[in-house]
Amino acid sequence: MPAHLAYKPIRAPGGHAQTLVDPPWDSVPALIEGNRTLAGRASYDVQGLSLCRLRAEARRHLLQEARRHTNAYRDVAASPAREAPAQEGSAQEGPLLLAGHQPQLFHPGVWFKNFALSALARRMGGQAVNLVIDNDILRQASIRVPTGSAGEPQVISMPFDRIVETIPFEQREVVDADLFGSFADRVQAAGKGVLAEPLVADYWKLVLAARQRSANLGRCLAEARHRLEGHWGQDTWEVPLSAVCQGSAFAWFACHLLANLPRFQDVHNTALHEYRRVNHVRSRAHPVPDLECDRTWREAPFWLWSDASPSRKRAFVRSCACGVELTDRSGLSVQLPLHEDRDAERAAEALVALGRSGVKLRPRALVTTMYARLVLSDLFLHGIGGAKYDQLTDLIVQRFFGLPPPAFMTLSATVLLFEDRTAELAARIRTAKQRLREFRFQPERHLIPDRGGNGWISEKLAWIRRDAPRGQRQVRHRELERLNALLGAGLERERHQTAADVARWTADLRRQTSLASREFAFCLFSEKKLRPLLLELSRGNV
Repeated sequence: MPAHLAYKPIRAPGGHAQTLVDPPWDSVPALIEGNRTLAGRASYDVQGLSLCRLRAEARRHLLQEARRHTNAYRDVAASPAREAPAQEGSAQEGPLLLAGHQPQLFHPGVWFKNFALSALARRMGGQAVNLVIDNDILRQASIRVPTGSAGEPQVISMPFDRIVETIPFEQREVVDADLFGSFADRVQAAGKGVLAEPLVADYWKLVLAARQRSANLGRCLAEARHRLEGHWGQDTWEVPLSAVCQGSAFAWFACHLLANLPRFQDVHNTALHEYRRVNHVRSRAHPVPDLECDRTWREAPFWLWSDASPSRKRAFVRSCACGVELTDRSGLSVQLPLHEDRDAERAAEALVALGRSGVKLRPRALVTTMYARLVLSDLFLHGIGGAKYDQLTDLIVQRFFGLPPPAFMTLSATVLLFEDRTAELAARIRTAKQRLREFRFQPERHLIPDRGGNGWISEKLAWIRRDAPRGQRQVRHRELERLNALLGAGLERERHQTAADVARWTADLRRQTSLASREFAFCLFSEKKLRPLLLELSRGNV
């Protein structure tokens, strides 16, 4: 990758059943081989531990936690490739492929990534792990549901729980049990006239079964979706990011960033400003805010909270006598025996112990994928959003670690719940509006020949051809308006009908535009439609 950013647009596929796969399927073996070669050659000291050793420990812990987590609610087909070798990077070891997303009711274009993950792991004889990104916040506890009738459809918001703003998924439990329990019934009742056999009925049974094991909302949604994938023949492990963060490898990696925070902060903010300039982003909050520096306190690329106060806050760090002090600036403060010129063993142990006692240090988005790509995986599968901001991550990896950033794939799909009629309606409206304009300014184009008006047409042509001097132009304009009115008088019926068509089609276009969205939740689709399509799309040329 070049030392500086270049503008690279990433857009969602335009039509139904179209995919975004970048680079293409047949490049996957080379991508994995290239990433593994770079990882094997990487000579970088992570606070007293080589990056190669950190990768080995991190991957061992990831697979251990993924098996433990997944086996609690479903079986994953065993194969020789899924047996973790003793030596990371050995010739017998299959590649480790990762993807990740928040535990939400996302659209099928996001879900496509999970199917691709399973298909690629099978092809490469590797292991597939999906990270449940539970350090994020559930901002909308509802989905958009079509309702009404086929002739008069509407889209309404259907809640599955009450909103709790700043609590991350890791801590977020179901708040309103009645609202949660009745969700599938309410969706089916609302969509009765427009939805055909929505998946929500079977899916929500799995969600409610998961709730018997855990009150955590995100875990219920993710486990049920993962069990559904198993029913559809997909073999992937899953693990919450929170479980990964409880390992000593992640703690060591986090300590390295904290010990070198002034340099990391400088690299981060410089790269961020370059990203905004190249991508013409004016907002200071996108793709992420700058890391702040407030006298002795420096903002770190982490979230901090505790079980006692689970509201997610930004983490700030400063030096202290024993090493570094971390705070959320809302009453939570902890210290770590961490120094820039010493190894991170004691600090990492302390950080793991803090996690067990209920103090949570979790990565923000850029560090999450940085760790997943640089330390955990041989290939990471991104969606569109992650691929956009990881152009920034690439620059940070290159400038902070001095290493070539590992390549990743970008995958998404467009799967429509209803036929997209918007282009057809928009074309009709354009044609009708042009017709209305002609009724006013060129009515002769729509008159039946030899049905009168020939004299007015001849008079109009004469005025158009006449070279009117400056003082006579208003006279010519008024005469043309008079003649157009006379000629158009016989077209009133057609004009009223065309205007009514435009009004009807415009209203229909508004309704169809909302129905043509690719953002409808996967559980609104029928299994009959969605299952074969996702399986087919995920095969590609795999």
